[in-house]
Amino acid sequence: MTPWMRPPYFEIRELALSGRIRIRWGDWMGRTPAPVPSGVALADKVEGMMLGLAIGDALGNTTESINPAVRRERFGWVEDYLPNRHAGGRRVGLPSDDTQLAFRTLEHLIEGKGHYLDPQALGNRLAHGRIFGIGQATRQWLARFTQGGHWMTSGTPSAGNGALMRIAPVLIPHLASPNCDLWVDTLMAAHLTHDDELSNVSCLALVDALWRAIATEGTVAQGWWLERWLEVCDALGTGVCYQARNGRPKDFDGTISQLLREHVSRALERRLPVDDAGELWHSGAYLLETVPTVLYILERFGNDPREAILQAVNQTRDNDTIAAIVGAAVGALHGASALPSPWIEGLSGRLGAKDDHRVFHLLERAGQTFGYGSTPAVRARASLYRKAAEAGAGPTDIPPDLLRGELWVKVVGFLQQNWAVVRSSGAGEQVRVWFVDDRFDVFDFIDYGAAASSRKALRINGFEPYRAKTHGWLNSPIPAGVGVGRTRQLDWAPRRIYSSGQYWVQPDDL
Repeated sequence: MTPWMRPPYFEIRELALSGRIRIRWGDWMGRTPAPVPSGVALADKVEGMMLGLAIGDALGNTTESINPAVRRERFGWVEDYLPNRHAGGRRVGLPSDDTQLAFRTLEHLIEGKGHYLDPQALGNRLAHGRIFGIGQATRQWLARFTQGGHWMTSGTPSAGNGALMRIAPVLIPHLASPNCDLWVDTLMAAHLTHDDELSNVSCLALVDALWRAIATEGTVAQGWWLERWLEVCDALGTGVCYQARNGRPKDFDGTISQLLREHVSRALERRLPVDDAGELWHSGAYLLETVPTVLYILERFGNDPREAILQAVNQTRDNDTIAAIVGAAVGALHGASALPSPWIEGLSGRLGAKDDHRVFHLLERAGQTFGYGSTPAVRARASLYRKAAEAGAGPTDIPPDLLRGELWVKVVGFLQQNWAVVRSSGAGEQVRVWFVDDRFDVFDFIDYGAAASSRKALRINGFEPYRAKTHGWLNSPIPAGVGVGRTRQLDWAPRRIYSSGQYWVQPDDL
C-alpha cells in the first residue's frame, strides 16, 4: 500500500474525468460545505447519527427481507428489539453488516488521526474480521480485495446499497475544518466496494444531507430532504439509465432523478402509507428502491425520529439497511438526545461476537480525536467496554531487552505502523509475540507453541518480516528502544487489540 502523501483531490478528479470512477465531475465537487454553526452540540449530533444507524440496523435485522404485510402478521408492529438467538433469546440490539462496516470505517478514520482517508487501508479494515449478513456485492468485492486487489479495481459493478449504508462517518473528520476533500473522501470510500455511478452519487448525496442535518437545529420543511438530494443527483449524474426490478415502477428505465420526480413526489402528494409507496417502486437493497424509500420516509416522518425509524423497520423489505440510513439521518438532525433511551440502553454496542459496548468506545475515541468531545451517556458505556477489556488481561513483565527479538511490521493506517517482536518465552519451543505501536509502546501480546506458528499467524494478519531495503519508506524508524510510560511498568495491563480476537485471525490449524 502506498499512502497518500498529499490531498488526493486532483488524482481523484483525473480518475473521474477519465471514466475510471463513475461520476460527472463538475463545479459541485469543488464546493466547500458550509461550516457547522458554533452553537450546535456536535457530540450529540454525531453520536445521534452513528447510534441512529446502529439502532435502525438492530431493530430491523431480526426481520430482514420480509414482505411488510407478512412481517406484521408474524411479529406485529415492531417497536423494540426482538428476542435474538445470537444473545440467548434476550431482547437486545445486535449488529449486522450495516453497523459493523460503518464503525470499521469510523475506526479507520480515528486511526488516521485526521489525515486524509486512505482507501486501501480502509479496505483492509473493512475486510478484517467476520461480517454478519454480508451482501452479495460486498462479498464479491471482499473476494477480490483479499486476493491482493487494489482499491481502484476491486469494486463490484453493482447499484446495491452496501456502500451507502456505511458511508455516514466519512464526514466526521471534516467537521472542524470543512473543505472539498470531504467529497473526495466520500467518493473513494464509495468506489472502494461498489464500482457504480448510482452508488457513488447516492453516497455523496447522503453525506451532503447528513452534513446539513448536523448543521441544522430543529425541524425542517417539507421538501428539505428531497430537493437537495435531487440537486446533487442532477449535478453529478451522467444520465446513465437504470431499469426497475420486478417491474416496479412499471416499465421504468431512467435515472434516479426521474424516478424521484415522477414517482416519489406523486406518492408524497397522495400521502400514501410507506408500504403502499414501496409497492410502487419496491423497497429492497437495489438503490433504485432504497433511495426513494429512504427519502419518502424522511419527507413524511423525518421530524419525528422514533416514528421515522419504526416506519423503516416495519414498512420496508430491506428494513435493516433502510432503517440504518433513516436512523443516521434523523439522528444527525435531532441528536442522540432525541432517540428513545430504551433503544440506546438496549443496544449491545457489539461489533463482533463478544465485545459489548465497543461502539460507544469508538464514539468516545472519535470525539477525542476530532475535538468535539462526547456525551456523558457515551462515556459511561465506553467505560464498561474498557473495564471488560482490562478484566480479560492480567499483568505481565516486559523483557528489558525486548527488541532483540525477531522484528515484523504492518501498515495499519495513513503513515502508521504496528511492530511485532517474536521472542522465546523460555518454556521449550513456546514463543510470545509482543506488539509495539508507532510510539514504541508495547500494547499487547499473544503466545504460540512454536515460532513457526507465530510466523504463520503474523503473515495471515498482514505483518511482514522487517527488511531495511523493503521498508525504508516507513514513517516510523526501527524502534531503537522501548518507549516510556506503560512499557517501563511491571504492572501494565495490555490493550487487547489483537489478543481479544477482534482484529486477529488465528490460522485454522493452530
